Amino acid sequence: MKGLRPRILVSLGIIIGVTLCAAYLINTRPRAEAKPPTQTVYPVAIVSAKVETVRPELHLYGEVAAGREAEIRSMVAGRLVSLAADFRSGAYVEAGKPLASIDSFEYDVVQREQLANLSEGQAKLRELESDLAAERQLLKLLDEQIELRTRDEKRIADLAKKNQMSEKALDDATLTLNSSRQLRLQGSQKIGALDARIAQQRAVVARTEAQLDRAERDLADTKLIAPFGGFLQDVNVANGKRVAVGESIGRLIDAAGLEVRFELPNADYSRLIGTRERRFGVERHPLTGTALRVDWRLGDTGFSYSAVIERVGAEIDSSTGGVVVYARVVDGPIDILRPGAFVEVFVPDVIYENVIVLPATAVSDDRTIYLVDGDQLVALQVDVVREFADQVFIRADIEEQTQIVAEQFPNIGPGTKVRPL
Repeated sequence: MKGLRPRILVSLGIIIGVTLCAAYLINTRPRAEAKPPTQTVYPVAIVSAKVETVRPELHLYGEVAAGREAEIRSMVAGRLVSLAADFRSGAYVEAGKPLASIDSFEYDVVQREQLANLSEGQAKLRELESDLAAERQLLKLLDEQIELRTRDEKRIADLAKKNQMSEKALDDATLTLNSSRQLRLQGSQKIGALDARIAQQRAVVARTEAQLDRAERDLADTKLIAPFGGFLQDVNVANGKRVAVGESIGRLIDAAGLEVRFELPNADYSRLIGTRERRFGVERHPLTGTALRVDWRLGDTGFSYSAVIERVGAEIDSSTGGVVVYARVVDGPIDILRPGAFVEVFVPDVIYENVIVLPATAVSDDRTIYLVDGDQLVALQVDVVREFADQVFIRADIEEQTQIVAEQFPNIGPGTKVRPL
């Protein structure tokens, strides 16, 4: 026990010393003092408010199509005896240019036969008309004879009553009068028969004339003529080939009637026709006559064209909700433009008056913009007139040249400190 007590005292002394040392170190340790909070200043891009009248352009896509296209077909059967030197796919031909010829021998013979038939029928008709004129003249003479013999019979009858003429003389006068009347009746019948024969002959002549017209048209159809100027396509014939009636030997695409076909979305279509005058009727669509621009990029080269809306599709596409519009190309390097070209179409939108044009990033979903007032932001609710591509057209009661935050950020809010860039 006497040896254990010193060791206990030493241990307690060590514990007390360590405790005192730890307490001293804790009480004398350095302390971090809290710094007062500071407000973040955000750099922002700004735009200046400017009230203006704008008319944006709808950016659409379309395809060039042929406004007029003719299928070149043979109207008569026969052998091709000649082809124009430029009757080839891709070649340009002028309106009225002969393209091909079919052997016309048989059709020329038929035409001459019908001419001969017509001459014969007309001569026969003239003969019958001459006979009719002669018979009518004879009938006129018979009428005069009957009138004379009627007076003669009456005179003899009066004399017979006075016993100054015999009964035989009266009978002879009556017989002569009846003979004249009989001849007149026969003449009338002959005139009626001639009238019927003339009517029949006139029908024969008319039929022959119709056959001659058909023969002349068939003869003319042996020459294939370009109905309008344009580009040839799908030419697949050669000299000596025999073609049938209605057989296609190529297509002709009108070079001066190229159109741009594009689809106008339903919302844009409704807005555009809503601003047009209501005086247009069924025969004239409100968009008819609207001028637009067409851009065609060919490799690294771009070409610009002017076009005018000529007609609008008869129905709205139920799958896309748009309506097809056709615009005729009226100006530009049309000689190099071809159907099937993919083009950009720029259609003038409606006019927006007294609006401020801002980037789309300047307006929040709840239609709030932030104005720069000194070094702080002020929130303002605005009226969004139109969202167009990456722009927004707004109306707000703010002064010109007021600075507006161009692009909002996550921590933006009223009173936020900013530094305009």
